[in-house]
Amino acid sequence: MIPDMDRIWRKFVLFGLVALLSGLFAAPAAAAPITASQTCHASADAGETSRDQGRAPQRWICSPEAYDIGPQHLYLRFRLTDAAQPRAQSLVTHASPFRSITIWVVDETGAVRTGHYTSASARHLISGPMMVLPLPQTPARPRLITARIDQPWHKTIASEARLDSAAEGTGWDMATVVAMAAICGMLVVPLLLNIGFYIVLRRPFVLWHVVMVGLMLVQTVFATGFIHIAADSEAATEISISSLCLGAVAASGLMFLATFLEPEALSPRLRRLIVACAPLVMAGGVFTALPVEALRPWSALGIHCAVSLAITLIVCGLINAWQRGSKLVSFLLVGWSPTLIVGVYRIGCYLLPHARPTESVVVFQLALAAEVLANSLGIVIRFLELRRERDLATARAAELEGVAGRDALTGLWNRHSIERRFTDLFQLGYRTMAVVDLDHFKRINDRHGHAVGDAVLKVVATVLAEDGESCAIRMGGEEFVLLLRGPGGAERAERCRRALSTRIAKSVPGLGHVVAASMGLVEHDLAGKLDVEFAVLYSHCDRLLYEAKRLGRNRTMRERLTGFTPDQQLRTA
Repeated sequence: MIPDMDRIWRKFVLFGLVALLSGLFAAPAAAAPITASQTCHASADAGETSRDQGRAPQRWICSPEAYDIGPQHLYLRFRLTDAAQPRAQSLVTHASPFRSITIWVVDETGAVRTGHYTSASARHLISGPMMVLPLPQTPARPRLITARIDQPWHKTIASEARLDSAAEGTGWDMATVVAMAAICGMLVVPLLLNIGFYIVLRRPFVLWHVVMVGLMLVQTVFATGFIHIAADSEAATEISISSLCLGAVAASGLMFLATFLEPEALSPRLRRLIVACAPLVMAGGVFTALPVEALRPWSALGIHCAVSLAITLIVCGLINAWQRGSKLVSFLLVGWSPTLIVGVYRIGCYLLPHARPTESVVVFQLALAAEVLANSLGIVIRFLELRRERDLATARAAELEGVAGRDALTGLWNRHSIERRFTDLFQLGYRTMAVVDLDHFKRINDRHGHAVGDAVLKVVATVLAEDGESCAIRMGGEEFVLLLRGPGGAERAERCRRALSTRIAKSVPGLGHVVAASMGLVEHDLAGKLDVEFAVLYSHCDRLLYEAKRLGRNRTMRERLTGFTPDQQLRTA
């Protein structure tokens, strides 16, 4: 196990070093972005040509707003009039799917050169989520550069486009590359920590955080362009994987919110709504990832709408938990606030017509790192709290067990002791009660004697006491009570009942028939908000037991109760 972990750590350290070195070699000092004197954009349908665009100046928008990818073509125009700037050598833009890009370069003498590029021919930088297209070379300095993007899938391919003085393009500076590589490393530590927590404490919120952090790491590798250190993938593949991961991160974030906070921190209706909407959020990521041309104009809207829904539910959940006095919500507020703010900003920039679409990759990844660190601290606190509660519950149960009266034959608690201490056990979470009665036990005593009957009862006591999260009680004769806590109490009780026949036959041979048992089981108020007396809950179990006997024995009748009316008859099946 340790050697495997060492190899994993070495790979991640190597990954960070490669990312760092890529920053050193991907940003030559002589290269720099070029600021055009005027940058305009326009959209055109499939039948329109570049000349048609040139004859319609009113269609050009010379401000960073109102980008439209609905039509088949999106034009960009850069006008260069500052002779003091370096010569433009390449077009750099955000890595995004497209079918083809055609570039026309007009130099100062009027000479025109044309270049045509497909998605496969675009070169991707390893120092940022950008792709580079070299400009066609002209005899003199370029003064007008026009690019036609065919079938663009995202607005950022135009809104983040710029000219560069290096033919190989310029990516992030070294400081940004180092920061992004550090974030990848920061995500690995909480991921391994949470996996360790889940091994010790198998709670759903730990698992959901493991899924969330793992997907964040994958999304970060693709969103930062670091994936090109190891693989040469096209923009369409990167965007699809990144969208799937982002949708899954948002969905798992909802599930983490619903399971991490205290049971009483969210209203039941809001908790159910959050859980029910998680698949819808995931579906938004799937929609954006689909490479279907008919969906192209609305593809990016899928993930933005899905994340908007997730943000709305998370904000409502945080407010609701704060109003209900949750002690854990402060960690989520600190961790999620930067991510929520950046997420709203990104969505607003994309959807609002007068805003400039931007991915804000660096700020978003920094916000994700802050979220992971704050939530991981919250998980540590929650982990310690659950361990303390479990230790306290175990200690109190052990204390009660030590002073309680015991049945002389089986060593289990007797009826008198459980009646006195039932309220304490109920508050400790023992809210599932099962009454177990052996079928036709009198035959054993009549045919084989009371000594054999006593041996059978001891086997029953042993089987019922094996569940570590239950308390077994002998009520008298062949009747037993089983109190259970934790998830799946009813199923665990049923497994105990079914195991009785096999264990009795193995431990007490020569009976001549199978000894079975009937059971009446009630699950009451698993959320922990209602109280009930032992006699009331026992009477319901006893009624279900006799119903099982009446229907033929060797079976279980069960109910889930939500409360009791004064006549003790309110129930739900």
